[in-house]
Amino acid sequence: MKRKRYILLYKSYLVGFLFIFIATLIIFNLFYIQNYSEGYKKYVIKKTIRTNLIKAKRGNIYALDNSILAMSVIRYDIHIDFRSIPEKLFQDNIYSLCNSLDLLFKKQKFFFYKKFQYEKKRGNRYFLLAKNLDYPHFKILRRFPIFNKGQIRGGFIVEKKICRIHTLENIGKRTLGFDDHRGKAGLEGAFSKYLKGKDGKRLEQRISFKIWKPLKSENEINPEDGKDVYSTIDIYLQDIAYHALLQELSISQAHHGCVILMDVKTGEIPAMINLEKTKKNTYEDLRNFSVWEGSEPGSTFKTMAILAALEDKKIDVNMIINTKGGVMKLKGKKIRDTHYNGNVKMNPKQILELSSNVGIAKIIYENYKKNPEKFIEHFRKWKLDKKIGIEIPGESMPFIPTPGKKNWSGITLPWMTFGYNIKLTPLQILTFYNAIANHGKMIKPLFIREIKHYGKSIKKHKNPIVMNPSIAEKSSLKKIQNMLEGVVKNGTAKKYYHPEYPYAGKTGTTQLNYWIKGKPLSYNSSFVGYFPAKNPKYSCIVVISKPEKGYYGIEVAVPVFDKIAKSIYPRIEKKVFFKKNKNQKDLLNQITKSKNFFIDKWIMPNIISVPGKEIIPILENMGFHIQYEGIGKVLTQSVQPGKKLKKNQIIFLKLEE
Repeated sequence: MKRKRYILLYKSYLVGFLFIFIATLIIFNLFYIQNYSEGYKKYVIKKTIRTNLIKAKRGNIYALDNSILAMSVIRYDIHIDFRSIPEKLFQDNIYSLCNSLDLLFKKQKFFFYKKFQYEKKRGNRYFLLAKNLDYPHFKILRRFPIFNKGQIRGGFIVEKKICRIHTLENIGKRTLGFDDHRGKAGLEGAFSKYLKGKDGKRLEQRISFKIWKPLKSENEINPEDGKDVYSTIDIYLQDIAYHALLQELSISQAHHGCVILMDVKTGEIPAMINLEKTKKNTYEDLRNFSVWEGSEPGSTFKTMAILAALEDKKIDVNMIINTKGGVMKLKGKKIRDTHYNGNVKMNPKQILELSSNVGIAKIIYENYKKNPEKFIEHFRKWKLDKKIGIEIPGESMPFIPTPGKKNWSGITLPWMTFGYNIKLTPLQILTFYNAIANHGKMIKPLFIREIKHYGKSIKKHKNPIVMNPSIAEKSSLKKIQNMLEGVVKNGTAKKYYHPEYPYAGKTGTTQLNYWIKGKPLSYNSSFVGYFPAKNPKYSCIVVISKPEKGYYGIEVAVPVFDKIAKSIYPRIEKKVFFKKNKNQKDLLNQITKSKNFFIDKWIMPNIISVPGKEIIPILENMGFHIQYEGIGKVLTQSVQPGKKLKKNQIIFLKLEE
């Protein structure tokens, strides 16, 4: 009995000492944490408090008519946590949920039923239901059975993100470009420093595994929205150029091609199209050949060669050159005329009109063989040996050979005259021809008109940027202009001459792989010029690479130029501008009649017949709440054109079914 009492007492002491030891340990650790364990404090804070980056909203890119070309919109990815949905709630509502999803996503309800039952059994906590939902569809989805219980009971996980949308799709994808993990390209890349804005920062506290709530802090930095870029792109002209190029590429089965349209007086680029054949045998805007692809220009360079000779008074328009039957042997190599018409003797005008390789080679070689540097000096003066320096990334460096260097040989000079042994991009060639159309003034191509921030202008191109005030004397320019008109009236492009739609320019055909023996030749076909021939409004270049059906410039490139010019001519002769007016009534009348988007954010525009997918994101981004029915173009709008809008106003739209 006494022994049992000692054992019980011993156990009591042992338990007592154990409690005292644990209490002492806890007190010690609390004292240590409060006074010495800064590292532990930092660890706890790191796991529960974070500084989160608040992405700034990227600025919009606008077209010439102020319609949106690129914008940032909020999109939603929806996941389902099946484990968090109570079994009874799931089984009671699964049928009605699947019926609702059938109507929203146009998929069979049985598909959703089988999939959801399977994922529920697996206990999937992150099943992807939908990606990139717009706000109206997200708003509908979150009201569905089960999902209306939220994340904790309904397993409805929402991930919000900002997506960049380009409204032109394939008609100008590469011209608009990108600024992301792929790098920088097009307008997005060129003006990224304006568009991207400044990201903000704020403190956030973890309240559950993936949920953080903002904390008020003096150090919080609000994001600053990006600036808006107003481009020179004219959607109407872009569309004309796109369809003209696409049609010819499909007919000729070419590998790729490009079109650039330039305003003669201002240098603004209203259209730039690049299309490349895909593995699916379709054409897409994948690479900016207009800016990037430097190649031998072929016969379009003859204009530059003749202008140099005119400037040096080496030739006169009335002088006669013996073309020796269209064949000339020089330094053991033969130069041939592709378009030889039987004329042995031709003047410089006829040489350019008929694109005589022999004629141009004789003019330049005989006048500059003793001093080729004098000939090359003209191209340096015209800055054809340097990049234009446009904002769009990726411009290739041009190449003009230098006498006495390794790249110069006995045949370099004569072969240069018809566009070989040199390298220029389509935009660089067009810039030179635009100077001819502009009576000698060479101006820099422009892709933007203005940059605004919250409606305030911070950068504006009021005047053209002059690269060279005069590339040649007036007399030389008048002669070369007359020759380029003759190319279309009497020369290689006369098939497309029409007195009601006169234009001037030069055809070009270039062999691409002539140095590779045993390999079939491929070609670049081109035409560069301007229209109207007198008092021109636009200059334009068309380059089509590696066509399989036809390869001369007249066969492949001129038809594209001709379609573009004839489509735009009526607009030049009778142009209608949409102008702002200080008088509010006049402004309201313009908005009521116009299909253009916003002039004033707080005045409702006419959006009838505008595709819903284009206008709804714009209205949502401006802070209005949109409710709509249907999926096509807008049929009716609840707020009439010209009416004033209020912040957070609800707008009802009826779309085509």
